[in-house]
Amino acid sequence: MSPLGKLTLALIGLRLFGANGFFAGMFIGHFLIDRTHLIVSLEKRLSIIDDNIRLMLPYKYYRYYNRIDGNFWGKLWGMIIGGTLYGINGLILLFILGHFIFDTPKSHHATRFRKKFDHFWDNHWGKIAGAIIGFICHSRIILFCGIVIGFFGDYYRIAHANLIPIDSIRKFWKRINPLKLWRHSKEARHISFIHSMAGLSAKVAKIDGVITENEIRTFKKLFVIKEDENSQVAKVFNQAKKSSKGFEKYALQLKQISANNIEMKESIIDNLFKIAKADGEIKTPAEDLILQIATIIGLPAGNFEVIKELHHPKIKNPIIQDYYDTLGVLYTATDAEIKSRWKKLIIQYHPDRQQAKGANAQEIEYATAKMAEINFAYQEIVRIRSGK
Repeated sequence: MSPLGKLTLALIGLRLFGANGFFAGMFIGHFLIDRTHLIVSLEKRLSIIDDNIRLMLPYKYYRYYNRIDGNFWGKLWGMIIGGTLYGINGLILLFILGHFIFDTPKSHHATRFRKKFDHFWDNHWGKIAGAIIGFICHSRIILFCGIVIGFFGDYYRIAHANLIPIDSIRKFWKRINPLKLWRHSKEARHISFIHSMAGLSAKVAKIDGVITENEIRTFKKLFVIKEDENSQVAKVFNQAKKSSKGFEKYALQLKQISANNIEMKESIIDNLFKIAKADGEIKTPAEDLILQIATIIGLPAGNFEVIKELHHPKIKNPIIQDYYDTLGVLYTATDAEIKSRWKKLIIQYHPDRQQAKGANAQEIEYATAKMAEINFAYQEIVRIRSGK
């Protein structure tokens, strides 16, 4: 799916603005769609539609649908874009293009094309940007200068060549700027993350009473702290452990740092649970505080429940466990693994298939009940994980 944004906006741009729109659309599509969370969100939406289709189809149609296994979205995209923008010729051409690029995941040539295409844009977008600006301005001088500037930019970015003393400029900027406007740098984000986690860890440890050596030792194991950061982190920790209140400022800082990174949010909550159970048991006040932190940083409720259950020696919600047992998967299974298991069970227990195999009435009745149980368990797991 990765070239989807580039190709879509490029074709729309070509239709509306000609060659200028084609190149500009491809550039914008690469950065605003193909290299953002939007493409992941789109894939999830298509997966949900695919799930609903599977739930509604009778078996006699389902088995044919299962053969294409959802590999028709590219052709559908080609038909809609091609037919809307370029008529019957565009429909045919983009139908074929959509099939080759998006609907052939097992094709070595299609996979290689997608990788090479994205690799080219990732490594040469500086030169491409310069060329597009010159092309749009209809100036050979700007085009030439843009490509040259883009070349040095790409060379520095990829090879880390010291063409410009960036590190020296950065250190000077940080030294003279009291507001630390360079907060988006990797180093500043790391320091901010460690300080925020130190503050929240102290709050979680304090809410149960007195902070113990086990909790401090656990924090040091979880986070790698440089020698020159020790004093600052210790200061933040000691200040935060005076009271369990005032955790919101640290949580809001982590919300800004993690942005749309669900894995980072899960890691934050997972580490806080490890701090909370450093003394052997997670008490209710600590669990409630971690839940508030998860809500502030934007972690879905379903993800929080999964992490919480992993840190409890006994399952407190046997109903949720039953859903996973019905599908025969673990809590830690990925969404893709769960969906794959669900598909296999649908094929195995579908009543129409049992009837085609010559099963008796009792066996068909059992398969029908089992099918309903499997579908219900899968839908509940999806609902819980999505936080609905």
